[in-house]
Amino acid sequence: MKLLITLFISFLSVGLFAQGSSSKAATPSSDCFRDWYTLFKERGALPVADGTHDVIITVRNGNISDCYMGRINVTSGKLSSKLLVQKVDGSYEEYGKTVSKAFQNAEGTLIEELREVNNGMSASITLSDGEVIRLFFFKSIAEKPKSNKKAPVPSALIKN
Repeated sequence: MKLLITLFISFLSVGLFAQGSSSKAATPSSDCFRDWYTLFKERGALPVADGTHDVIITVRNGNISDCYMGRINVTSGKLSSKLLVQKVDGSYEEYGKTVSKAFQNAEGTLIEELREVNNGMSASITLSDGEVIRLFFFKSIAEKPKSNKKAPVPSALIKN
């Protein structure tokens, strides 16, 4: 009987520890902007080619950030279309927020200098509601650098 109780407690504790670790791993970061920015700063990015690109849209308000999937066109290394945000059904709609007047030209569109894509990222741009938006061209991220292979102990290579 003692053996059965011990086994039951062992299985229960293993189950609790396994459950605790998996739920912790699934928790998303509370600052998705910082996560994307850090990744791009560490690894860098390839130049963004002309065409339509999937992007990560980061929207910051103080220390809080939200990230969304989006799509935008690039021509000659510059943003060249309106930003589209992806909806949960997979469709895309025009992003509804506008750029602050300080970042607009006479035609009411984003000023030319802020359209450039550098290191796989757009400039940080303030919106009319005070939030700050930045785009990350995640498919242009540079490959993770390869680690150096460690040498084995001498006895693994020298047989005599």
